[in-house]
Amino acid sequence: MKKIFVPLVLTAVVALAFTSCAGEEDDIFSASAAERLNESSAKYSARLEAQPNGWAMQYYPTYQDEYPYGSGYLILMRFNPDFSVDVSMDNRFSNNTYATATSAWEVIKDNGPVLSFNSYNQCMHAFSDPEDIPWTEDSEQSEGCGGDYEFIIVDAPEDASYMMLKGKKRNTYNLLTPIEEGVDYQEYLADVKAFHNRMFSASAPVGNYLYFGSDSIYNMDDSNDGIPNIYPLGSDAIANESFNPFLITKRGDDYYLRFRDAFKKDYLEGSLQELRYDSIQDMFIGTDNPLFRIEGTPAHLFFLDYANAKGENKFEVNVGDMMSEKFKSYFDNLVSDFSTMKSNKNRAYVFLGLRMQWNAKNDSFQWSVRYTPGTSTPTITGYNYSFEMEGNHAKFVYTGPGVDAKGSATASTNVRNALSAVATITEVMSQEFVVTSAVTQFDLTKLKLTSVSDPELWFYVSI
Repeated sequence: MKKIFVPLVLTAVVALAFTSCAGEEDDIFSASAAERLNESSAKYSARLEAQPNGWAMQYYPTYQDEYPYGSGYLILMRFNPDFSVDVSMDNRFSNNTYATATSAWEVIKDNGPVLSFNSYNQCMHAFSDPEDIPWTEDSEQSEGCGGDYEFIIVDAPEDASYMMLKGKKRNTYNLLTPIEEGVDYQEYLADVKAFHNRMFSASAPVGNYLYFGSDSIYNMDDSNDGIPNIYPLGSDAIANESFNPFLITKRGDDYYLRFRDAFKKDYLEGSLQELRYDSIQDMFIGTDNPLFRIEGTPAHLFFLDYANAKGENKFEVNVGDMMSEKFKSYFDNLVSDFSTMKSNKNRAYVFLGLRMQWNAKNDSFQWSVRYTPGTSTPTITGYNYSFEMEGNHAKFVYTGPGVDAKGSATASTNVRNALSAVATITEVMSQEFVVTSAVTQFDLTKLKLTSVSDPELWFYVSI
Protein backbone atom coordinates (compact mmCIF):
# COMPACT_ATOMS: atom_id res chain seq x y z
CA MET A 1 0.00 0.00 0.00
CA LYS A 2 2.85 2.35 0.70
CA LYS A 3 4.00 2.06 -2.92
CA ILE A 4 0.58 3.30 -3.99
CA PHE A 5 0.05 5.87 -1.27
CA VAL A 6 3.27 7.87 -1.78
CA PRO A 7 2.64 8.72 -5.44
CA LEU A 8 -0.90 9.72 -4.58
CA VAL A 9 0.41 12.11 -1.98
CA LEU A 10 2.89 13.56 -4.45
CA THR A 11 0.16 13.93 -7.02
CA ALA A 12 -1.94 15.87 -4.57
CA VAL A 13 0.97 18.14 -3.68
CA VAL A 14 1.75 18.84 -7.34
CA ALA A 15 -1.91 19.53 -8.07
CA LEU A 16 -2.03 21.95 -5.14
CA ALA A 17 1.10 23.69 -6.42
CA PHE A 18 -0.38 24.19 -9.89
CA THR A 19 -3.59 25.49 -8.38
CA SER A 20 -1.55 27.96 -6.36
CA CYS A 21 0.41 29.11 -9.46
CA ALA A 22 -2.74 29.54 -11.45
CA GLY A 23 -4.07 31.77 -8.74
CA GLU A 24 -0.89 33.83 -8.75
CA GLU A 25 -1.09 34.23 -12.55
CA ASP A 26 -4.61 35.55 -12.26
CA ASP A 27 -3.35 38.06 -9.75
CA ILE A 28 -0.46 39.21 -12.00
CA PHE A 29 -2.32 39.28 -15.31
CA SER A 30 -5.82 40.58 -14.83
CA ALA A 31 -6.42 40.37 -18.60
CA SER A 32 -5.96 37.56 -21.07
CA ALA A 33 -3.07 37.50 -23.53
CA ALA A 34 -5.41 38.57 -26.34
CA GLU A 35 -6.73 41.46 -24.27
CA ARG A 36 -3.21 42.59 -23.41
CA LEU A 37 -2.20 42.56 -27.07
CA ASN A 38 -5.27 44.60 -27.94
CA GLU A 39 -4.36 47.12 -25.24
CA SER A 40 -0.77 47.26 -26.52
CA SER A 41 -1.98 47.83 -30.08
CA ALA A 42 -4.25 50.66 -28.96
CA LYS A 43 -1.47 52.23 -26.86
CA TYR A 44 1.11 52.31 -29.65
CA SER A 45 -1.45 53.40 -32.22
CA ALA A 46 -2.26 56.36 -29.99
CA ARG A 47 1.44 57.23 -29.71
CA LEU A 48 1.88 57.14 -33.48
CA GLU A 49 -1.09 59.49 -33.79
CA ALA A 50 0.17 61.69 -30.95
CA GLN A 51 2.28 63.81 -33.30
CA PRO A 52 -0.30 65.78 -35.33
CA ASN A 53 2.17 66.65 -38.10
CA GLY A 54 3.71 63.20 -38.15
CA TRP A 55 7.21 61.84 -38.07
CA ALA A 56 10.50 61.87 -39.96
CA MET A 57 11.61 58.28 -40.40
CA GLN A 58 15.29 57.49 -40.91
CA TYR A 59 14.79 54.38 -43.00
CA TYR A 60 17.49 51.85 -43.88
CA PRO A 61 16.35 48.99 -46.14
CA THR A 62 19.26 46.66 -45.28
CA TYR A 63 22.57 46.50 -43.44
CA GLN A 64 24.55 46.46 -46.67
CA ASP A 65 27.20 49.09 -47.32
CA GLU A 66 26.48 49.68 -50.99
CA TYR A 67 24.19 52.17 -52.70
CA PRO A 68 21.20 51.90 -52.94
CA TYR A 69 20.64 48.94 -50.57
CA GLY A 70 22.66 50.34 -47.68
CA SER A 71 21.68 53.97 -48.20
CA GLY A 72 19.42 55.74 -45.77
CA TYR A 73 16.20 57.33 -46.95
CA LEU A 74 14.31 60.13 -45.23
CA ILE A 75 10.59 59.34 -45.26
CA LEU A 76 7.91 61.57 -43.72
CA MET A 77 4.69 60.00 -42.48
CA ARG A 78 1.54 61.17 -40.76
CA PHE A 79 -0.64 58.57 -39.00
CA ASN A 80 -4.30 59.54 -39.07
CA PRO A 81 -7.02 58.39 -36.60
CA ASP A 82 -8.95 56.75 -39.47
CA PHE A 83 -5.95 54.42 -39.91
CA SER A 84 -4.80 56.06 -43.11
CA VAL A 85 -1.17 57.15 -43.36
CA ASP A 86 0.29 59.87 -45.58
CA VAL A 87 3.84 58.99 -46.68
CA SER A 88 6.12 61.44 -48.52
CA MET A 89 9.67 61.36 -49.81
CA ASP A 90 12.08 62.93 -52.29
CA ASN A 91 14.86 60.51 -53.27
CA ARG A 92 16.04 58.23 -56.06
CA PHE A 93 13.09 55.89 -55.54
CA SER A 94 10.76 58.78 -56.36
CA ASN A 95 12.93 59.93 -59.30
CA ASN A 96 14.39 62.67 -57.10
CA THR A 97 11.11 64.55 -57.06
CA TYR A 98 8.61 65.03 -54.28
CA ALA A 99 6.11 62.17 -54.05
CA THR A 100 3.34 61.43 -51.59
CA ALA A 101 0.94 58.51 -51.20
CA THR A 102 -1.78 57.47 -48.79
CA SER A 103 -2.56 53.94 -47.65
CA ALA A 104 -3.71 52.00 -44.59
CA TRP A 105 -1.72 51.29 -41.43
CA GLU A 106 -2.26 49.22 -38.33
CA VAL A 107 -0.40 48.11 -35.23
CA ILE A 108 -0.86 44.38 -35.51
CA LYS A 109 -0.40 41.71 -32.87
CA ASP A 110 2.62 39.50 -33.41
CA ASN A 111 5.37 38.60 -30.97
CA GLY A 112 4.86 42.10 -29.68
CA PRO A 113 3.40 45.21 -31.40
CA VAL A 114 4.25 45.56 -35.10
CA LEU A 115 3.57 48.60 -37.27
CA SER A 116 2.29 47.39 -40.61
CA PHE A 117 1.68 49.39 -43.78
CA ASN A 118 -0.98 46.90 -44.71
CA SER A 119 -2.20 48.24 -48.02
CA TYR A 120 -0.03 49.25 -50.95
CA ASN A 121 1.73 52.58 -50.56
CA GLN A 122 3.69 53.77 -53.57
CA CYS A 123 6.30 55.49 -51.39
CA MET A 124 6.71 53.01 -48.55
CA HIS A 125 6.52 49.85 -50.62
CA ALA A 126 8.99 51.16 -53.24
CA PHE A 127 11.74 49.68 -51.07
CA SER A 128 10.18 46.25 -50.70
CA ASP A 129 8.74 45.71 -54.18
CA PRO A 130 10.32 42.54 -55.63
CA GLU A 131 11.22 44.22 -58.91
CA ASP A 132 14.43 45.13 -60.68
CA ILE A 133 15.58 48.65 -59.84
CA PRO A 134 15.87 50.24 -63.32
CA TRP A 135 18.59 52.76 -62.49
CA THR A 136 21.08 50.24 -61.07
CA GLU A 137 23.55 48.23 -63.12
CA ASP A 138 22.82 44.96 -61.32
CA SER A 139 19.80 42.74 -61.70
CA GLU A 140 18.13 42.30 -58.33
CA GLN A 141 16.59 38.96 -59.38
CA SER A 142 13.11 39.91 -58.14
CA GLU A 143 14.37 41.12 -54.79
CA GLY A 144 14.33 44.85 -55.45
CA CYS A 145 15.91 46.86 -52.66
CA GLY A 146 14.88 44.23 -50.12
CA GLY A 147 13.47 46.60 -47.51
CA ASP A 148 10.74 46.18 -44.91
CA TYR A 149 7.19 47.47 -44.70
CA GLU A 150 6.45 45.93 -41.29
CA PHE A 151 8.34 47.09 -38.23
CA ILE A 152 8.59 45.84 -34.66
CA ILE A 153 8.02 48.71 -32.23
CA VAL A 154 11.12 48.51 -30.07
CA ASP A 155 10.80 51.71 -28.07
CA ALA A 156 8.01 54.26 -27.91
CA PRO A 157 8.08 56.52 -24.83
CA GLU A 158 4.83 57.82 -23.44
CA ASP A 159 5.65 61.43 -24.36
CA ALA A 160 5.97 60.45 -28.06
CA SER A 161 9.32 62.25 -28.26
CA TYR A 162 10.68 59.58 -30.59
CA MET A 163 9.99 56.02 -31.67
CA MET A 164 12.43 53.25 -32.56
CA LEU A 165 11.33 50.64 -35.08
CA LYS A 166 13.08 47.48 -36.19
CA GLY A 167 12.53 45.99 -39.62
CA LYS A 168 10.72 42.70 -39.19
CA LYS A 169 12.66 41.00 -41.97
CA ARG A 170 15.98 42.88 -42.22
CA ASN A 171 16.36 43.85 -38.55
CA THR A 172 17.52 47.38 -39.35
CA TYR A 173 16.79 50.01 -36.71
CA ASN A 174 14.83 53.00 -37.97
CA LEU A 175 14.38 56.10 -35.81
CA LEU A 176 11.26 58.26 -35.94
CA THR A 177 11.44 61.86 -34.71
CA PRO A 178 8.53 64.35 -34.60
CA ILE A 179 7.94 66.97 -37.27
CA GLU A 180 6.86 70.32 -35.84
CA GLU A 181 3.34 71.53 -36.51
CA GLY A 182 3.09 73.87 -39.46
CA VAL A 183 6.08 72.36 -41.30
CA ASP A 184 5.30 71.60 -44.94
CA TYR A 185 6.52 68.15 -45.98
CA GLN A 186 7.74 69.16 -49.44
CA GLU A 187 9.60 72.19 -48.11
CA TYR A 188 11.13 70.15 -45.30
CA LEU A 189 12.51 67.51 -47.67
CA ALA A 190 13.82 70.13 -50.10
CA ASP A 191 15.50 72.00 -47.23
CA VAL A 192 17.22 68.92 -45.86
CA LYS A 193 18.34 67.79 -49.32
CA ALA A 194 19.78 71.25 -50.08
CA PHE A 195 21.65 71.26 -46.77
CA HIS A 196 23.07 67.80 -47.42
CA ASN A 197 24.26 68.77 -50.89
CA ARG A 198 25.73 72.02 -49.60
CA MET A 199 27.71 70.32 -46.83
CA PHE A 200 28.62 67.15 -48.73
CA SER A 201 28.87 68.25 -52.34
CA ALA A 202 29.66 65.66 -54.98
CA SER A 203 32.19 68.13 -56.40
CA ALA A 204 33.90 68.87 -53.07
CA PRO A 205 37.66 68.59 -53.75
CA VAL A 206 38.57 67.04 -50.40
CA GLY A 207 36.95 64.90 -47.70
CA ASN A 208 36.26 65.66 -44.06
CA TYR A 209 37.56 64.61 -40.65
CA LEU A 210 35.73 62.57 -38.03
CA TYR A 211 37.06 63.09 -34.50
CA PHE A 212 36.75 60.64 -31.62
CA GLY A 213 38.58 62.99 -29.28
CA SER A 214 41.60 65.12 -30.18
CA ASP A 215 43.97 62.18 -30.60
CA SER A 216 41.76 59.87 -32.64
CA ILE A 217 41.07 61.29 -36.09
CA TYR A 218 39.59 59.54 -39.11
CA ASN A 219 39.15 60.53 -42.73
CA MET A 220 35.53 60.73 -43.83
CA ASP A 221 35.50 60.62 -47.64
CA ASP A 222 32.83 60.44 -50.35
CA SER A 223 29.92 61.53 -48.18
CA ASN A 224 27.66 62.86 -50.91
CA ASP A 225 25.78 59.58 -51.35
CA GLY A 226 25.35 59.23 -47.58
CA ILE A 227 27.70 56.22 -47.34
CA PRO A 228 31.11 57.68 -46.43
CA ASN A 229 34.32 55.70 -46.26
CA ILE A 230 35.71 56.19 -42.74
CA TYR A 231 39.30 55.13 -42.04
CA PRO A 232 42.17 56.22 -39.74
CA LEU A 233 43.82 59.49 -40.74
CA GLY A 234 46.90 58.89 -42.87
CA SER A 235 46.13 55.22 -43.56
CA ASP A 236 45.30 53.61 -46.88
CA ALA A 237 41.71 54.36 -47.88
CA ILE A 238 41.15 50.99 -49.54
CA ALA A 239 43.00 48.69 -47.17
CA ASN A 240 41.24 50.26 -44.16
CA GLU A 241 37.90 51.10 -45.71
CA SER A 242 34.86 51.08 -43.44
CA PHE A 243 31.44 52.34 -44.45
CA ASN A 244 28.78 53.79 -42.18
CA PRO A 245 25.68 55.37 -43.77
CA PHE A 246 24.07 58.47 -42.31
CA LEU A 247 21.00 60.66 -42.73
CA ILE A 248 20.29 64.30 -41.99
CA THR A 249 17.08 65.53 -40.38
CA LYS A 250 15.92 68.91 -39.14
CA ARG A 251 14.35 69.80 -35.81
CA GLY A 252 13.44 73.44 -35.39
CA ASP A 253 16.31 75.41 -36.92
CA ASP A 254 18.91 72.72 -36.24
CA TYR A 255 20.23 70.05 -38.59
CA TYR A 256 21.17 66.66 -37.17
CA LEU A 257 23.40 64.02 -38.73
CA ARG A 258 22.89 60.49 -37.42
CA PHE A 259 24.85 57.43 -38.48
CA ARG A 260 23.03 54.15 -39.01
CA ASP A 261 25.46 52.36 -36.68
CA ALA A 262 26.79 53.79 -33.43
CA PHE A 263 30.55 53.97 -32.98
CA LYS A 264 32.10 52.32 -29.95
CA LYS A 265 35.01 54.03 -28.25
CA ASP A 266 35.73 52.95 -24.67
CA TYR A 267 37.50 56.21 -23.85
CA LEU A 268 34.50 58.38 -24.79
CA GLU A 269 31.28 58.33 -22.80
CA GLY A 270 27.81 58.67 -24.27
CA SER A 271 26.37 57.70 -27.61
CA LEU A 272 28.60 58.29 -30.64
CA GLN A 273 25.92 58.24 -33.29
CA GLU A 274 24.20 61.62 -33.64
CA LEU A 275 25.66 65.10 -34.16
CA ARG A 276 24.17 68.59 -34.46
CA TYR A 277 25.48 71.13 -36.94
CA ASP A 278 26.89 74.25 -35.24
CA SER A 279 26.80 77.05 -37.82
CA ILE A 280 29.02 79.34 -35.72
CA GLN A 281 31.84 76.82 -35.49
CA ASP A 282 31.00 75.30 -38.89
CA MET A 283 31.18 71.73 -37.62
CA PHE A 284 28.98 68.86 -36.49
CA ILE A 285 29.20 68.23 -32.74
CA GLY A 286 28.05 65.09 -30.91
CA THR A 287 24.77 65.52 -29.07
CA ASP A 288 26.03 63.35 -26.19
CA ASN A 289 29.76 64.10 -26.31
CA PRO A 290 31.35 67.25 -27.82
CA LEU A 291 34.60 65.37 -28.46
CA PHE A 292 32.72 63.43 -31.13
CA ARG A 293 32.59 65.78 -34.11
CA ILE A 294 32.93 66.18 -37.88
CA GLU A 295 34.99 69.00 -39.38
CA GLY A 296 35.87 70.10 -42.88
CA THR A 297 39.39 70.68 -44.17
CA PRO A 298 40.73 74.12 -43.07
CA ALA A 299 40.43 76.42 -46.08
CA HIS A 300 43.95 77.85 -45.85
CA LEU A 301 45.56 74.38 -45.79
CA PHE A 302 43.59 73.35 -48.85
CA PHE A 303 44.51 76.63 -50.59
CA LEU A 304 48.22 76.05 -49.94
CA ASP A 305 48.19 72.46 -51.21
CA TYR A 306 46.07 73.33 -54.22
CA ALA A 307 48.11 76.42 -55.14
CA ASN A 308 51.40 74.55 -54.98
CA ALA A 309 50.34 71.91 -57.49
CA LYS A 310 52.85 73.20 -60.10
CA GLY A 311 50.49 74.24 -62.86
CA GLU A 312 47.96 71.44 -62.44
CA ASN A 313 45.38 73.44 -60.47
CA LYS A 314 43.98 76.91 -60.89
CA PHE A 315 41.68 79.36 -59.15
CA GLU A 316 39.26 81.50 -61.13
CA VAL A 317 37.63 84.87 -60.49
CA ASN A 318 34.88 85.13 -63.07
CA VAL A 319 32.33 87.71 -64.12
CA GLY A 320 29.33 87.18 -61.85
CA ASP A 321 31.33 85.77 -58.92
CA MET A 322 30.74 87.17 -55.45
CA MET A 323 32.97 90.14 -54.60
CA SER A 324 32.89 93.29 -52.51
CA GLU A 325 31.80 96.58 -54.05
CA LYS A 326 35.35 97.87 -53.80
CA PHE A 327 36.84 94.91 -55.64
CA LYS A 328 33.97 94.98 -58.13
CA SER A 329 34.98 98.52 -59.13
CA TYR A 330 38.40 97.19 -60.23
CA PHE A 331 36.73 94.31 -62.00
CA ASP A 332 34.28 96.60 -63.81
CA ASN A 333 37.19 98.75 -64.98
CA LEU A 334 38.75 95.66 -66.56
CA VAL A 335 35.50 94.91 -68.38
CA SER A 336 35.33 98.50 -69.60
CA ASP A 337 38.98 98.78 -70.66
CA PHE A 338 38.96 95.58 -72.67
CA SER A 339 35.85 96.73 -74.53
CA THR A 340 37.93 99.64 -75.91
CA MET A 341 40.50 97.29 -77.45
CA LYS A 342 39.84 96.18 -81.02
CA SER A 343 40.98 93.02 -82.77
CA ASN A 344 42.41 93.01 -86.28
CA LYS A 345 38.84 92.35 -87.43
CA ASN A 346 37.68 95.40 -85.50
CA ARG A 347 35.94 93.33 -82.85
CA ALA A 348 35.93 94.48 -79.24
CA TYR A 349 37.74 92.34 -76.71
CA VAL A 350 35.71 90.78 -73.95
CA PHE A 351 37.18 90.43 -70.47
CA LEU A 352 36.48 86.93 -69.08
CA GLY A 353 38.07 86.94 -65.64
CA LEU A 354 41.17 86.46 -63.54
CA ARG A 355 43.06 83.25 -62.98
CA MET A 356 45.74 82.39 -60.49
CA GLN A 357 47.94 79.33 -60.55
CA TRP A 358 51.54 78.19 -60.33
CA ASN A 359 53.08 78.64 -63.78
CA ALA A 360 55.66 75.97 -64.55
CA LYS A 361 57.12 77.92 -67.48
CA ASN A 362 57.87 80.91 -65.29
CA ASP A 363 58.45 78.81 -62.16
CA SER A 364 56.40 81.42 -60.38
CA PHE A 365 52.93 82.02 -59.05
CA GLN A 366 50.85 84.04 -61.50
CA TRP A 367 47.76 86.15 -61.57
CA SER A 368 46.54 86.05 -65.18
CA VAL A 369 44.09 88.19 -67.13
CA ARG A 370 41.80 86.25 -69.48
CA TYR A 371 40.11 87.93 -72.44
CA THR A 372 38.98 87.15 -75.95
CA PRO A 373 38.24 88.99 -79.21
CA GLY A 374 34.70 87.88 -80.01
CA THR A 375 34.30 84.11 -79.91
CA SER A 376 37.89 83.02 -80.51
CA THR A 377 40.04 81.07 -78.07
CA PRO A 378 40.70 83.05 -74.85
CA THR A 379 43.99 84.92 -74.61
CA ILE A 380 45.86 84.92 -71.30
CA THR A 381 48.54 87.36 -70.18
CA GLY A 382 50.23 86.50 -66.90
CA TYR A 383 51.85 88.52 -64.14
CA ASN A 384 54.33 86.93 -61.74
CA TYR A 385 54.20 87.08 -57.95
CA SER A 386 56.17 85.65 -55.13
CA PHE A 387 53.85 83.63 -52.92
CA GLU A 388 53.99 82.47 -49.32
CA MET A 389 51.54 81.29 -46.69
CA GLU A 390 51.72 82.03 -42.98
CA GLY A 391 48.82 80.56 -41.04
CA ASN A 392 45.69 81.49 -42.96
CA HIS A 393 47.37 84.47 -44.65
CA ALA A 394 48.45 84.36 -48.31
CA LYS A 395 50.98 86.99 -49.32
CA PHE A 396 51.51 87.93 -52.97
CA VAL A 397 54.24 90.34 -54.13
CA TYR A 398 54.28 91.47 -57.79
CA THR A 399 57.61 90.70 -59.49
CA GLY A 400 56.88 91.54 -63.16
CA PRO A 401 55.16 90.33 -66.35
CA GLY A 402 55.18 86.64 -67.18
CA VAL A 403 56.63 85.12 -70.34
CA ASP A 404 54.68 83.24 -72.98
CA ALA A 405 55.44 79.81 -74.49
CA LYS A 406 58.22 81.39 -76.58
CA GLY A 407 59.82 82.94 -73.52
CA SER A 408 58.67 86.47 -74.35
CA ALA A 409 57.10 88.90 -71.87
CA THR A 410 56.08 91.30 -74.64
CA ALA A 411 52.37 90.47 -74.70
CA SER A 412 51.91 90.79 -70.94
CA THR A 413 53.91 94.01 -70.88
CA ASN A 414 51.99 95.55 -73.79
CA VAL A 415 48.58 94.77 -72.29
CA ARG A 416 49.61 96.17 -68.90
CA ASN A 417 50.97 99.33 -70.52
CA ALA A 418 47.94 99.77 -72.79
CA LEU A 419 45.22 99.29 -70.17
CA SER A 420 45.38 101.13 -66.88
CA ALA A 421 42.88 98.70 -65.32
CA VAL A 422 45.32 95.82 -65.89
CA ALA A 423 48.16 97.77 -64.29
CA THR A 424 45.88 98.60 -61.36
CA ILE A 425 44.70 95.03 -60.78
CA THR A 426 48.25 93.68 -60.80
CA GLU A 427 49.09 96.14 -58.00
CA VAL A 428 45.84 95.41 -56.10
CA MET A 429 46.71 91.71 -56.05
CA SER A 430 50.16 92.49 -54.63
CA GLN A 431 49.22 92.28 -50.96
CA GLU A 432 48.30 89.95 -48.11
CA PHE A 433 44.94 88.18 -47.96
CA VAL A 434 43.13 86.11 -45.34
CA VAL A 435 41.99 82.81 -46.86
CA THR A 436 38.68 81.39 -45.61
CA SER A 437 35.91 79.23 -47.02
CA ALA A 438 33.33 81.10 -49.04
CA VAL A 439 30.37 79.31 -47.45
CA THR A 440 31.53 76.30 -45.45
CA GLN A 441 34.74 74.33 -44.93
CA PHE A 442 32.78 71.24 -45.92
CA ASP A 443 32.79 72.47 -49.52
CA LEU A 444 35.93 74.25 -50.70
CA THR A 445 34.98 74.62 -54.35
CA LYS A 446 34.84 78.33 -53.53
CA LEU A 447 37.18 80.26 -51.24
CA LYS A 448 37.13 83.84 -50.01
CA LEU A 449 40.19 86.11 -50.06
CA THR A 450 39.96 89.22 -47.88
CA SER A 451 42.61 91.93 -47.79
CA VAL A 452 44.41 92.13 -44.46
CA SER A 453 44.85 95.90 -44.79
CA ASP A 454 41.35 96.61 -46.10
CA PRO A 455 38.49 94.26 -45.07
CA GLU A 456 36.24 96.02 -47.60
CA LEU A 457 38.32 94.46 -50.36
CA TRP A 458 37.39 90.79 -50.84
CA PHE A 459 36.44 88.35 -53.57
CA TYR A 460 35.62 84.69 -54.16
CA VAL A 461 37.80 82.30 -56.13
CA SER A 462 36.50 79.07 -57.66
CA ILE A 463 38.55 75.96 -58.32
